[in-house]
Amino acid sequence: MPSGAARGNAVQASDLRDSSGMASDIRNCRRALWACAAIAVVIVASGGRVAAQELVATTAMDDALDSAAGLLPAPASAAAAQAGQAVIIPSSQRVAPALTPLARWVDVQTGTMATRFRFTETSAGVVTQDQLQHSEQIKARVKVDASGKYALGFALGTGDTFVRGWNNTAIGTAAGTSHEYSSNILVKQLFASATPANGVEIQAGGLGIVKGENTEVTSYDNDGYMLGERVSVKRPRTFRVDELSLTVGYLGDSTTSSLWPRLHRLGETNYYQMFAAKRFGRRLASSADITTVAGATTLRNGLSLSTPELRVPTSIRFEHYERFNAAYGYSISGERTVGKRVTLSAGLVDIDQKYGGLNSDRFGSGRRWFTTDTITLGRELSMQIFYQHAVANMYTLSNQHSLQMLLTYNVAKGLQRTGVL
Repeated sequence: MPSGAARGNAVQASDLRDSSGMASDIRNCRRALWACAAIAVVIVASGGRVAAQELVATTAMDDALDSAAGLLPAPASAAAAQAGQAVIIPSSQRVAPALTPLARWVDVQTGTMATRFRFTETSAGVVTQDQLQHSEQIKARVKVDASGKYALGFALGTGDTFVRGWNNTAIGTAAGTSHEYSSNILVKQLFASATPANGVEIQAGGLGIVKGENTEVTSYDNDGYMLGERVSVKRPRTFRVDELSLTVGYLGDSTTSSLWPRLHRLGETNYYQMFAAKRFGRRLASSADITTVAGATTLRNGLSLSTPELRVPTSIRFEHYERFNAAYGYSISGERTVGKRVTLSAGLVDIDQKYGGLNSDRFGSGRRWFTTDTITLGRELSMQIFYQHAVANMYTLSNQHSLQMLLTYNVAKGLQRTGVL
């Protein structure tokens, strides 16, 4: 028995050494990635010197023009007019709009209140969702300085999982969820951000997910989250692309949307993303990223094209992804604006069966067509009708077809319009 216990202790000690060695490797990898990010920042700073000199010269010229524009010619006297002279009087310079007291400290990016009715039926003909839900979302930054170079960002919202941004009401039923009214609003993101140089931003903490021209259909749900660090560089003159970013951290805990129970993940790494975005003129926007999560690597790319000359549609979006040596999927859609209040869109989506369930909960896996119609009812009030139907799938689906009707009030826009923000 003692010899067996000794062998057990030896095995446990070996496991601990392996675990410690793995943690050390992860830390070294993260340090190496951040060293590369630091080098990139230095390259950006040094490579932008010439551009900065050009910018200084251009700014000086603009300032001179502004100064000239700030002096307006007044009607000259008769004598001056005969002499070909103009009387110049000083005028007020063009001044940027003053920030409200609240806007000096808080930059509200998103603030909405919404309600929706949803109906979902499986491929077996079982109705799993037939209920009314509500959603409240806010995303903002608390600025340390007036320019916002240093800030604390946060996102609060309803929904208790990675793909859920809605709370249940007591109206209707949904399989696997409580029928009682829920009013929980959770902290999903909380991060520090710094802009040490023009076009360079560093973020750390509970972050959102960069998607670019890919949407939540082929990437991650809009309500998704992660913990980690991100360096973003927007210096098109230096890199010939509009944006480059590197993200390292942990993505998981799909049933725990609140940030606080996930904070211990800050020391773990299973998520790596390299992202780039580029616009070509005013019509074509594109992006691409390569992402590794828990050893699975996925390449994504997307583009959107404005086609105002076409009657149907006036814009087109194509998204694609491929997991290395595994599977691929796509989404293609078109959109048309009718008048000033109605936007119609439709498309075809094909997501592989083993995608993972972290993309949009409206779609999930499978091949399906969909329509999304948005109607503006007022300055801040809008209505949306969404419908999707799965076709030609060889496996069982939890959402063969579904209908959603949403009513959304843009609180942030209303506060901005009234001068509060």
